[in-house]
Amino acid sequence: MRNNILGGLVIFVVVLTCLLMLDDISTVQEQPDKNDTVQIEQVESQTDLAVVEDRE
Repeated sequence: MRNNILGGLVIFVVVLTCLLMLDDISTVQEQPDKNDTVQIEQVESQTDLAVVEDRE
């Protein structure tokens, strides 16, 4: 008797999981488009070079 209840419970959980997965797969959700914008600032006469003074 206990084996039948346990087996029925396992089958119930498996069927419930499958139905939830099918519902999740079949539902179409519209996701808003992500528009990533990048701003680039151009600065003239700026150098990123390091100046090293050599003293001998």
